[in-house]
Amino acid sequence: MSEMNKRKQRILDATLKTLEEYSIDDVSMRKIAATAGLTTGAIYHFYKSKDELLLDVMKQQLHFTTKLYETVHNQKDQKIGRELVEEINKEVANRIRKTHAQKIHVQLFSDVIKKKCKIQSEYQKNYTNIINATASLFEDSFAIEDKGYHKAIASILVAAMDGIAMQQALDVVPDDIETIIETYISFFNESIPRFLNEHGKKE
Repeated sequence: MSEMNKRKQRILDATLKTLEEYSIDDVSMRKIAATAGLTTGAIYHFYKSKDELLLDVMKQQLHFTTKLYETVHNQKDQKIGRELVEEINKEVANRIRKTHAQKIHVQLFSDVIKKKCKIQSEYQKNYTNIINATASLFEDSFAIEDKGYHKAIASILVAAMDGIAMQQALDVVPDDIETIIETYISFFNESIPRFLNEHGKKE
């Protein structure tokens, strides 16, 4: 990782840590800079505003499907089928285990919905990209030929992960998070092929 990328990651990590201590409204570039051990100027070198920084936190920490999609499709030997399913399973588990980040995700999401500004349209665009990337991954992993099916299934999977994040934010998720992860992964791995087998694959 280059020095510039290390500094950017330091800012993202500091932002998450600051969000654990303060509400979104009370988080400032100055507080983030202090947590990161950098100047505010160093942060503004990467981000024009706090909203832009918070959007990147969301992308980097929780929306793994876009990154996974880019990784898979940039590889010389693309992963497909079961190998890709296992990669998706691993990333799903990693996201759900990030309890603090999941709670922050809900806070940021709620804050953005209330706003009437440019950042809201950026979140909408980003969320659309997440669903599209997930749909593409499913097309490669489960051989879903019908465009309507793979996008619908992707929407349901993403919504389910966000639903777990809401439960984590409310502290109502059972203590054994590993059971939740195992059940979530098994449910989708088993139900998607069964659904496709029952309903057929449309051209």
